[in-house]
Amino acid sequence: MLNLQKPIVLISAVNLTIGGPLSILKDAVNAFVRDYIEDYRLILFVNNKIQFTEIAHLKNVEIRQFAYPKKSWLLRIWFEYVHCWFISIKLHTDVWISINDLTPNARAKKKVVYCHNPAPFYKLEKDVTWRKKLFFFHFLYKLFYRINIHSNRYVFVQQQWMRTEFEKAFKLSNVVVAYPNVIVPDFKEETKEAVQPFRFLYPALPRTSKNFELLFDAARILYRKSYKFELIVTFDGTENLYATRLKQEYSDLPCICFIGVQERENVWALYRKSNCLVFPSKMETWGLPITEAKFFDLPILVADCRYAYETVNTYEKACFFDTTDVNSLSALMLKAIKGNLDFHKPMFKEPNQPFVQSWHQLYQLILKDEK
Repeated sequence: MLNLQKPIVLISAVNLTIGGPLSILKDAVNAFVRDYIEDYRLILFVNNKIQFTEIAHLKNVEIRQFAYPKKSWLLRIWFEYVHCWFISIKLHTDVWISINDLTPNARAKKKVVYCHNPAPFYKLEKDVTWRKKLFFFHFLYKLFYRINIHSNRYVFVQQQWMRTEFEKAFKLSNVVVAYPNVIVPDFKEETKEAVQPFRFLYPALPRTSKNFELLFDAARILYRKSYKFELIVTFDGTENLYATRLKQEYSDLPCICFIGVQERENVWALYRKSNCLVFPSKMETWGLPITEAKFFDLPILVADCRYAYETVNTYEKACFFDTTDVNSLSALMLKAIKGNLDFHKPMFKEPNQPFVQSWHQLYQLILKDEK
């Protein structure tokens, strides 16, 4: 039952359905429910209500399902710029938080947007045979980020380099760096499981920017030299055409285990049963598995990209490699197997203000004058 006397906070996230973005959304919602639900009404727009059954029964929470915007970009545009307008007229929302990247055409006393797609700032490669979607998003997101962006009180991004890009591209002065507040179960009482043979883990959805080819080619080099190891990836080849092609192309490598997309709880178990995280992705705004692996004290082999240094932060068990150099990666993987990695010295500088390091701090900033 909603208390109609309380200010309305609306979180719109109809486009977040799987992977890291969905994990971040759940952390954001759980943080709001934990710290603020007594003082506000929460209306949550999601793609699938079933993913939020644990909070659906709570007082002051209303969950509305909108599955259609995910079906096509035309329907997404209709939802953000037409449907949201009519919804907002009826709701009289105090705070409208969009975690969909795009700023909706909606009425609210205060609007904010959380942007986490780095496609507009990704350097396109010459070979776009399997990267047509990325090529499309590179231009599309830059266009749609721009629409209504100046109507927001705050624009949240996950790293300092993203703030610099947004300020330059859209002439903004209200961009806030907001680090994801990753919530990991407490495994301190549990003993880390011994793993044989040596196990590498790369939990990522099958997208071309994730750079699976480099990792699989490096694995092939080691496999042909008869080194014993496993490489766990969280897709099985049925997810999309890119996944199908990868599984077919590397079917000669029994060391690669295609285990399918995993629930977040299963991913925690994978970290505990692995020896090293490999993260060759070329394009991220954060790189959630890097943060998660740090909780489990895993060595990390990570792409030499600007997002990676800020996510690695002060962690002392990371090595960086060129995202185009398969020999560099295979050499690092061999060192990991042999246990003689030379870790890089942490390179980290805290972002400029305004800067928040948790969902609680983010909500404090947004809601400071709403009570």
